[in-house]
Amino acid sequence: MLDVARLRVLQEVARHGSFTRAAAALSYTTSALSQQISVLEREAGARLLERHARGVRLTEAGRALLTHTERIMTELRAAERTLAAIGAGAGGRLRFGSFTTANATLMPMAVRAFLRERPAVSVELVEADRDEAVAAVAAHELDLALVYEFPIVPLVVPANVEVRPLLVDPLHIALPPGHRLTGRTRIRLADLAGERWIQGVHRGSTLDVLPRACRQAGFEPVVAFRTDDQMTVRGLVAAGLGVALAPFLTLPATAPDLVVRPLDEPSLTRTVMTATPVQQHRLPAAAAMIEHLLSVAEELRGLDEHRPVR
Repeated sequence: MLDVARLRVLQEVARHGSFTRAAAALSYTTSALSQQISVLEREAGARLLERHARGVRLTEAGRALLTHTERIMTELRAAERTLAAIGAGAGGRLRFGSFTTANATLMPMAVRAFLRERPAVSVELVEADRDEAVAAVAAHELDLALVYEFPIVPLVVPANVEVRPLLVDPLHIALPPGHRLTGRTRIRLADLAGERWIQGVHRGSTLDVLPRACRQAGFEPVVAFRTDDQMTVRGLVAAGLGVALAPFLTLPATAPDLVVRPLDEPSLTRTVMTATPVQQHRLPAAAAMIEHLLSVAEELRGLDEHRPVR
């Protein structure tokens, strides 16, 4: 294997045409530089330089190796620039996982702001619910993920993962137009006993959140349909086929034909968090994305405070 440092010596000798001048440029002694060339010639298995009255010149093998050396040095400089950009959070790749309802507003708004500031970063977006997202961060398959937890179903966080709260997401209730409770400004979960439910979770550890909360309120929910697709949830509710929980994060994207009301039920309030590898393994780009997520979370809270009831 050819040594890169010795290739750099060959490059300088070719540039200066002299051992003495090349040695001065590299802060070598002439003898040390000559030894480096001798070792390189043994590695290459060919004579690379020949002396003449005014210095040295490349042999045919030397010219061929210099051509490759120039390419190698160009790639190494590019690698150094790339590594520097990654270290500054301004380049490289960021693998970002996000759950379905965060994809409605929080994630896209943060990614848009991030890419305006750091357009050279390649952001790879992956949809993943909280448990698979945390596992992917722990396995270093994701650099950053949005996750959440409910009081009645806490999130299990591995030792090599750190979480940081972003916002509190109180779940609302989505009702079809003309529903008996649309005149209320706030609704208690117990008021929904006997309703058919469209559950916006099809699998995973949070599947039991709605049934547990309803049981605490004194009734067993009748689940008519389960799906991870929020468009399907809204369509079924709008068609009058049931009621559904509506996360605060999805409210800006909620269709106008649905009636959404705040829900008085502390157990149906979740905390949305970021999950990253522990500090020493965290990418600077992930830290920068978290700052944008915090900013968007604050913006969304402001929108909620001024949202008219419809």
